[in-house]
Amino acid sequence: MKATALDGTWKLRPRHPERVAAYTDAFTAHTEIPVPIPGDIHSALIHAGIIADPYFAKNELDVQWVGKEDWIISREIKIKKAFLSGQQFISFQFADTFFHVFINGREAGKGGNMFRSWRFNVSGLLHEGINTIEIMFESAERRAIESAARQPYPVPYSVYPVYSPHRNLVRKTQCHAGWDWGPCIMAFGVYESIRLEQTTKGFIDYVNTRYVRENDDWQVEVTTVYTAITDCTIPVSVKIEGPGIDTVITGTPVNVTVGENLIRHTVTVRRPELWWPAGCAPEDTAAVLTGSSALRENPLYTLTVTAYHAVKTKRIAFRTIDVVAEPDEHGKSMYFKVNGRPVFSKGANWIPCDALPSRQTPQKYEKLLRDLAAAHMNTVRVWGGGQYEKDIFYELCDRFGIMVWQDCMFACSLYPATPPFLRSVRAEIRHQVRRLKDHPSLALWCGNNEDVGALTWYPESIANRDRYIIDYDRLNEGVLADEIRQLDPDRAWWPSSPSAGPNDYSDNWHADGRGDMHYWSVWHEKKSFDAYLTIKPRFVSEFGYESFPSLSEVQTYAPRDQLNLTSPVMEFHQRSPGGNSIILENFSRYFRFPEGIKNMLYLSQVQQALAIKTAVEYWRSLRPICMGSIIWQLNDVWPVASWSSIEYSGKWKLLHYEAKKFFAPVAVVLYKKDGKISAHVLNDTEENLPVRVAIRFLTFDGKSAASQTGAHAGTQTDLSIDATVAPDSVLKVFECPETELPLAAHECFIYAELTYGDNRKTSNTLLPALPKECELRKACIKTAVKRLAPQIFEITLTTDKPAFFTALDTKKLGGTFSDNMLTLLPEAPVTVRFTADSEKLTQEKFEKALSVTTLTDTY
Repeated sequence: MKATALDGTWKLRPRHPERVAAYTDAFTAHTEIPVPIPGDIHSALIHAGIIADPYFAKNELDVQWVGKEDWIISREIKIKKAFLSGQQFISFQFADTFFHVFINGREAGKGGNMFRSWRFNVSGLLHEGINTIEIMFESAERRAIESAARQPYPVPYSVYPVYSPHRNLVRKTQCHAGWDWGPCIMAFGVYESIRLEQTTKGFIDYVNTRYVRENDDWQVEVTTVYTAITDCTIPVSVKIEGPGIDTVITGTPVNVTVGENLIRHTVTVRRPELWWPAGCAPEDTAAVLTGSSALRENPLYTLTVTAYHAVKTKRIAFRTIDVVAEPDEHGKSMYFKVNGRPVFSKGANWIPCDALPSRQTPQKYEKLLRDLAAAHMNTVRVWGGGQYEKDIFYELCDRFGIMVWQDCMFACSLYPATPPFLRSVRAEIRHQVRRLKDHPSLALWCGNNEDVGALTWYPESIANRDRYIIDYDRLNEGVLADEIRQLDPDRAWWPSSPSAGPNDYSDNWHADGRGDMHYWSVWHEKKSFDAYLTIKPRFVSEFGYESFPSLSEVQTYAPRDQLNLTSPVMEFHQRSPGGNSIILENFSRYFRFPEGIKNMLYLSQVQQALAIKTAVEYWRSLRPICMGSIIWQLNDVWPVASWSSIEYSGKWKLLHYEAKKFFAPVAVVLYKKDGKISAHVLNDTEENLPVRVAIRFLTFDGKSAASQTGAHAGTQTDLSIDATVAPDSVLKVFECPETELPLAAHECFIYAELTYGDNRKTSNTLLPALPKECELRKACIKTAVKRLAPQIFEITLTTDKPAFFTALDTKKLGGTFSDNMLTLLPEAPVTVRFTADSEKLTQEKFEKALSVTTLTDTY
């Protein structure tokens, strides 16, 4: 078997130059331009200067014509005579979306689903010497409009500020058509290698495994999906090797017939190391207690299958994972159990890492997932309006111990149930399950995002509910559930998010007693942050609060004259209807109104972090009733105001720094609910945890509140509490009525410091009154900077008065702080480290860029 990747520079031209001439004269002067493959057409046009970067200002509106046209890419390849023996094929992964393949002017095949794999027999179309390959992409927008006209009745879908119509009728990334955080860029292209292959026998299409644990040993059933082009006998061998095991090899000659063959082998692997989610391995507990911050990588084993000259290699691991959804006294549970241990899911929702597929680089994937793990997250939800992700995404999750909640790619719409559509989806999900099922990180298959709820969103489905419910069932249960249960019977199937799980088809929107829920009352319904304390969820798979990006990020898309929250460009880069108004309204609800654009951007991030902290800390304190908090959302597809915790550039928002603390395996939580102030200690380790909790009641001068003139007699004073917290549990260590504070709520604050393990310390702060009501003092903060290594700087901060929500920033300098959004106390210096992206950063340049902002600096 021979194969060659057709990667490199192709040539790009419009199918109809006369139509494109209305938008650009580029193809009048030049008939074609270079386009890298793998890659997308929009990026090639940007690189050639034919269209402007759609992320800047309102340029998105000026590039809509690209998605309405058809495009052709082509290249020449030299074929040697030896390659023409047997049969030849051309294969595609991530081909987006409607395309026709031509070899030397003759059509070789066509595709119409971005999420499928495609292989076309091109035998007889190639010849020795120079051959021409052309791929013609049709406009997915036009095909969607044409499909809508053929539907027997309307199939409604959600519409966003800038959108492409009927995106629910074509099988491509749904958010390409616009979303409430993303642009409308109807991409074309091929995003993985195009392969030209030759064989005399056949191909290994997939290798899949199933496991049976027998004490410390594991039986592995290996199924090789082999597509033969002739009836023959071939040798097939299986090898598993890796850390701490003896290499296992088995094999035998196998008779295969033309078409798909399933070849099975069973091998026993002796005493392999187990795969664990981040923070859950036995060695993770030791790291928590000693303060080690190194990212642990899981042991992975190499499985190699050889069938004649075809070879397929993949990484596997050994673990059990179950989704426990059982009735109990609180309703119906939902949590993951890994290797028999219940795991609290701490994580974020993932959308594609860029709106332009060419910018979805391996470096971007690794940085985002490393940053997710660095914030003590162990779960990522691949949201259903994006894409089944590239292999590198799942490989990184396998390494870092990030459990993947995998939606099927359907979101916020209704979908057709016509036979052609269902056939296409069946082929799509068969491919994706076989491609992904062996990743140890893959924890759950989910049918869609909010499509059950969408049945109640549209006049058409409200008026004729039965019609659309039947369509939903034919797609979700008749195709997706059917295929997943057959192909991946050992992994949980979750019918929709939110839902109460299998065999419960009710809409679980905002229902907190069973299954997973999406809770959006604080954002979309404009409720106060205290609303998070009114529910007792079992598992929250979506909740979020928006902020603006930092000033350095805003400056990448907003010209200087647009640096105002209500300017046209700033409002254009806000896709949630009324989003800027919600942020501004809550400024006045919680804070004294900020002055200037920089302070408004900073305060929006403080506000976002406080909102999500309020939710997560309370829900974690409810364990084991609540066993999952998945924030909406981790990342952005372009620079924008959104719910993300990491800006498009990769810069951490204050929320991500705060998540590192409120998702920490050991933490102290303070909150006020129903007039009472409580302190809880959270222990996600597998050991009994002795702790000491010091609780201080302080004035805004930093002095003991109980010792001040006017302090109430017989009320709370500073205290120290010793306790032991059981493994994987929560312990309430303190509670008092607000009326027992030594001073009025607006005159004091509560500071809790937790000591555990090898003298490890962590702290938390509670303002009992709204920040705008508190009698805060202006703080004088001093910084001292020391360079420890080429990329590492140490910053020591001191203050004369308590300083709240203290935020460090380095403008456009790339890097990450070890901690941020700090409470500073007098006579208690705080030291943080900054790890720069570049070794070339000098101390002088770093100190010039470094800024410190606190709440009292904003007004």
